[in-house]
Amino acid sequence: MPAREEKHLELVREAEEALKQGRYEEAALLMQRAAAYSGLLGDMERFRVFMAKAGEFYEKAAERLWRTEGSLEASLLYIKAAKCYRDAGRREPAEKCNLMVQKYCKAMRRSPRLEGSALDLKRIGDFLKDRGDLEGAGDCYRWAAEKAEKEGKLVLSGGLHRDAGNCRWLLDEVEKTAEEYSRAADKYFEAQEYFEAAWHYSLSGFLLILEGRFKEASTMAQKAGVACLEGKIPVLLGSMSRLCGYLSRGNLYAARREWFALRLKVKAEYAQLIERCFRKVKQALKEGTLQKRW
Repeated sequence: MPAREEKHLELVREAEEALKQGRYEEAALLMQRAAAYSGLLGDMERFRVFMAKAGEFYEKAAERLWRTEGSLEASLLYIKAAKCYRDAGRREPAEKCNLMVQKYCKAMRRSPRLEGSALDLKRIGDFLKDRGDLEGAGDCYRWAAEKAEKEGKLVLSGGLHRDAGNCRWLLDEVEKTAEEYSRAADKYFEAQEYFEAAWHYSLSGFLLILEGRFKEASTMAQKAGVACLEGKIPVLLGSMSRLCGYLSRGNLYAARREWFALRLKVKAEYAQLIERCFRKVKQALKEGTLQKRW
């Protein structure tokens, strides 16, 4: 018998033994490994059977935790169960598990407990984002960012605030997006990730310009400039921070000059954002709500 076939059968036996002893999560993991070996052998029928079994075992583990705690850990196991079921081609049980996670998420959003680690909360955020619940995902990413900061993981905290901001941007919540990007930049700066700090300070600044918060946008531009100096950042981000500063002060002449040299190097979505900023500043100068400052 080929070594892979022997290994595959050994894993199945170990999974069945773990199941008898009520070690459902361990049994599920062993069944996933057996499924992986089946896939390597090209036996896709067994692959689907074993993945379905793994889903059942994860679901059993989740049910046991849910009855006693209704916890985040149970929801994470339901997410694993749903993935196994999907890989096995079993949509109905996968959807049943998804609904249990959503039930937990609704309760958590009504009364945030922030249990588990930052990465646990991130997984819940990823689940909600995949389900199209951008508002819920944004909340989870923000909670995860706060937890990551408490855990001393500043780069992770910055990335999670960025993810929260991305959700708010897709919801067209410009002010909240700017705030999340600013928080992301602060964490990146503190972690000495100066490139990411400069980029997100600049993005926050442009978004604040759209909101007519020119003084705060100017502060973001200054912070971006400091990050560029601290990290010896290449020319592109230095130009972005200067452009943000010129626009926030109503200096359209200098802004256009900077933008002329920069626009071909910027992605279309960011170019559109900056063009909107030009229109906003022009309108504010005309209405007298922004006074030009050099």
